[in-house]
Amino acid sequence: MSSQARKSAFETPADLEESVEQIIAECDGDIRAAVRTLLVANTHALAEIAAIEAEMTKLLTDVSRGYSKGNWEWLLERAEAPIPYSRG
Repeated sequence: MSSQARKSAFETPADLEESVEQIIAECDGDIRAAVRTLLVANTHALAEIAAIEAEMTKLLTDVSRGYSKGNWEWLLERAEAPIPYSRG
């Protein structure tokens, strides 16, 4: 997570402390359960990021291959607004 994203999530140290207290309270004061919960959430977030990165890599590969072979013109027909293009 970038420092900019962290800053937007917790504007002040008090916001961070409040979030920590909230997580611990949701785990009935059990700090080990709170850490376990955060580790599971982090693992799921990392898996989701990895899946998105894999999808982006595939899309970039497909677009590059399709563009170079001219197999992308059908996208022009599907666009919401007409995209002017001529092969001439």
